[in-house]
Amino acid sequence: MKRREFLVGAAAAAGLVSSRKGWPARAQSRGDEANLRRVAIMSLCFNSILQNPSQPETAARTLDVMDLGQMLADGYGVHNVEMQHAHFPSTEPAYLKDFRDRLAKMKSQVTNINLEFGPQNISAGDPALRQQAIDRTKEWIDHAVSLGCPRIMINQGAPTQENKEIAIAALKAMGDYGKSKNIKVAMENRGGGGGRQAAPATGTPPAPPGPPALPAPPASPAPAAPAAWILLVEIIKGSGTWANCDLGNFPDQETQHAGIRGMFPLTDGNCHVKLNPARYDLPAALALVKQLGYTGLYSIEAGGGAGTDPHQAVQNIYDVLLPNM
Repeated sequence: MKRREFLVGAAAAAGLVSSRKGWPARAQSRGDEANLRRVAIMSLCFNSILQNPSQPETAARTLDVMDLGQMLADGYGVHNVEMQHAHFPSTEPAYLKDFRDRLAKMKSQVTNINLEFGPQNISAGDPALRQQAIDRTKEWIDHAVSLGCPRIMINQGAPTQENKEIAIAALKAMGDYGKSKNIKVAMENRGGGGGRQAAPATGTPPAPPGPPALPAPPASPAPAAPAAWILLVEIIKGSGTWANCDLGNFPDQETQHAGIRGMFPLTDGNCHVKLNPARYDLPAALALVKQLGYTGLYSIEAGGGAGTDPHQAVQNIYDVLLPNM
């Protein structure tokens, strides 16, 4: 090799190393290849370090979204990338093609895109907002086609029994368009995942001075609202769409296991995995999912507050997920 070629190559290598500052050298543990093919990682996990035109620039934002696929492949052996729609700085066809090509070089792909349109959602009371949600979702279905991504997930807003029918109609419009493009449209259970139970009413207090009044019979507690996932399943079935079960978005293990049994028969082939030992046993949840015959993707969703190392947060879930698939 000529000296000039050597120096140019060394400089390029140095630049690459510099651009990877902060990347995990490699996962602390690596599962077998069959399991790794069923693992995805969400771009949301790295929101705090992703360079994002919609967020203020900070010294921590060192990761270019174009490098995300290589980081996940090099660091974790994972080639399935789940994206937030807001993490794409452009939706121009040339940019989307470049993004897809960069992933393909790593033998990686976009496996899901999460759409977060705020008040524009299927549950909005304003029909104009619902229509905007439908129109924007259709645009992102087209972007999913360009990216070679087989599914998208919408944010359903706040569905209730009162707005269920309008939510079904809006979601059906999205789902029908998705079917015409061979793209699955899904929703996930959100928040705690269960209804709240009203506090029982108290009896009548005793009257002041004088003979004590007979206590009123205790009022019956208000019935607990059905778990949120039940309403979600009704809307999914009514619209002919799909479920993306989030194993972490349940208030407790009993509700989680019921929700898993109710949602996985409607799966779009993707589910979200979180760690929350205070609320549920993740290995037990994974065992139930496996028992139900699920063969789709497990997508790691690691939250990260201020000061949290996103790489370690992902690793913590990875280390529980891989041995229990």
